[in-house]
Amino acid sequence: MGEREREEHPADLGPGTPGVPRGWVRHPRERMLITPLMAGVGGLLAFFTVVAIVVWLPIHTFDPPPSSDWAPLSDQASKGRNLFAANGCYVCHSGYSRPQDVREGLYFLYPKISAPGDFWGSDQSPNLLGTERTGPDLSQESGWHPDDWQSAHFYDPRYMDPKSLMPDMKSLFSNTQVNELIAFVEQRSGKSGLLRYAGQLYAKHAVLANQGFPAPYTGFVGAHEPPLEANEKGLKPPKNQLEEAPNLAQIDRSYWLAGDPLPVTEGNLLRGKEVFLERCVGCHGLKGDGKGPGGRFLSPTPADFTDPDDACCGGDTGPGDFYYRILRGWPGTAMENFGERLSVDDIWRVVLFVKTIPNGTLKPYHNPEPKDYIVWQPSKELLAWTKSHQTLPGNISFEKKAIKDPFMQEALRVLPGLAPKDHLLLNDGKTPLSLQDAASGIKALYDDMLNRAWSEAKARGEKLPPESQKAIPPTVPGQQ
Repeated sequence: MGEREREEHPADLGPGTPGVPRGWVRHPRERMLITPLMAGVGGLLAFFTVVAIVVWLPIHTFDPPPSSDWAPLSDQASKGRNLFAANGCYVCHSGYSRPQDVREGLYFLYPKISAPGDFWGSDQSPNLLGTERTGPDLSQESGWHPDDWQSAHFYDPRYMDPKSLMPDMKSLFSNTQVNELIAFVEQRSGKSGLLRYAGQLYAKHAVLANQGFPAPYTGFVGAHEPPLEANEKGLKPPKNQLEEAPNLAQIDRSYWLAGDPLPVTEGNLLRGKEVFLERCVGCHGLKGDGKGPGGRFLSPTPADFTDPDDACCGGDTGPGDFYYRILRGWPGTAMENFGERLSVDDIWRVVLFVKTIPNGTLKPYHNPEPKDYIVWQPSKELLAWTKSHQTLPGNISFEKKAIKDPFMQEALRVLPGLAPKDHLLLNDGKTPLSLQDAASGIKALYDDMLNRAWSEAKARGEKLPPESQKAIPPTVPGQQ
């Protein structure tokens, strides 16, 4: 068949060959336009374009000025940062706080919103922002816990929080390494974190001097040593001063004589026991005697709740005192705040239950009953002291002018029971305790840590802002 005949009779081209109507142009032969080579080159080009835009470009072009809160890391903290990164801690713990996080944690974890300038400098690369929060955010962790709490927590997180999911680090780090890791955690939050940490260090000094305890163990040493004991013989409580006055200085005075607003019922006591067993036994022990496994790391050691005299008549063991310590923590000790984890009612229920512990309510199969509850009565000495010295109208909360000095603000956070005119002595008989002394001590600690970190970062060749940035005072973000 000729070409002309094929065009006129397309059906005669053979079986399986589609016909082409007369006057139409046959479709050109199909060919593969994207070959495997072209697909591979194109895929690589797309991948490296994304990498360049997302990774390379920000590193080399995004250079915001340092925030006023930025501070460098010391040599020890810088080594701890490397350990934090090398062991993948950022996988579970984020390193930034968002605007929506602030309302969620006014008391504790998110007192400020992270800014780009908070992550300025070469010691912040690679970043440790993380991607999720299996554990809490740690960008503002500095100063919320003392070093000995951190040691116990890294050794076995269940010692500090029986409900924790975090793996223990007892076989992962040496004593030197865990101290470096603690230094990073305590210095990573900028100037506001250093301010809190300075307040924590000052409170630790005051608490140890007041109770006669030695300095706590460092690293993981406490795991292999007996619990520390106080040298009460060395204490000389000042005459004409309530013995518990220094302890009360760390509790807002509006709580000193407060009673428990919940009724003493079996239901409330059972719920209080449940929360105590879930949250408190790592430090205070299964018997409530302060001999939990975490207590070996701590100085001062955790409170012993088994003394009936303390439960009924202690100058700083009233329901309001216990409530405040659970709510806001006790700076200088391992007692952390639970204000963002427990409801107000549950805190009061724990207080109710603690007052039954001297009657054996932590024994197996012993449910607490109202008859086990020990009623607290303020002593004559306490009532006389509150009338003549630390009176409620003298509370700093009633001052007309707001305190703007950040070091005095931190002193008030650590010593909320003191007013500007209060001047006490610790029970060692020689160490003064006042807001002015605390503010001066906190400022000295803050300046020393900042200057040392600045000098060490400069010696490491780190990128540093002008000296004028260092002179910007710290802030006290969030609700203090």
